[in-house]
Amino acid sequence: MNYPYKSHIYLAEVVLNVQNLERQTTFYHQILGLEILLQTEQEVILGCGEKALVHLREVQDKTPIRQLYGLYHMALLLPSRQDLADILKHLLEYQIPLVGGADHGYSEAIYLEDLEGNGIELYWDKPMSEWDIREDGRIIGVTEELDAQAIYELGRELEPFTIAAGTRMGHIHLSVNNSRSASQFYQAVLGLSEKFSLPSASWLASGVYHHHLAVNEWGGPNLEQRQPDQLGLAYFTAEVTDKEQLIAIHEQAQTKGGRCEWLSSSELLFTDQNGIAFLVRKVK
Repeated sequence: MNYPYKSHIYLAEVVLNVQNLERQTTFYHQILGLEILLQTEQEVILGCGEKALVHLREVQDKTPIRQLYGLYHMALLLPSRQDLADILKHLLEYQIPLVGGADHGYSEAIYLEDLEGNGIELYWDKPMSEWDIREDGRIIGVTEELDAQAIYELGRELEPFTIAAGTRMGHIHLSVNNSRSASQFYQAVLGLSEKFSLPSASWLASGVYHHHLAVNEWGGPNLEQRQPDQLGLAYFTAEVTDKEQLIAIHEQAQTKGGRCEWLSSSELLFTDQNGIAFLVRKVK
């Protein structure tokens, strides 16, 4: 079975370790408009429809996120430009500070952070006919000025605000020590191909998408390797439909220096050279 864009993987929820569960839940629910799917005293799962997108877990650690390798941003893919306009208008009406915005050629995106500094991208994909797809399979990305005013003017005031139906996890962007080494690791383990690269960053995808995963070394060489219960990214999740594919992923990880363990017959937890964890599970 192939997922959208002939991909063999599907990105699911991102799990974040947070210091203040109540405030972070309010942010993701009321500001981003995600639904609360499950809530206990120690954790909250939020998503869209019945699909989990963000899983918050309260921890006691206080290590600043910016001292650690881990999440650069998680990117929520909205179905349309109208949906991006609606959430942009909502964020600005609530005076939520934005980190930036860009036209990437294949997408239009805005960037912000949650209350504890975890990066978030909100974007929509332009039609594939507008993408710069080369004969060798590369998909060239650019960073040009976003026509934010036009998008804002397109936005509607929605009360109560909820994120657009059909929103899903589009890609994960990681901060790593060495982008070339990390790129080679994820290409080998997850069966991804490099779609675009810079000396300090790499964009990877399964199928004909522009990227499901990106890695960069923009944080420098002196950040700390992640530990399991530190603030920020606990792990991100990818889904596959083939048990043989799960076994192959396990075999590749063992040869590439990552740590991996079976959590069940259908779930594998990996840790890369930066201490970044990711879960791969087989679904029906």
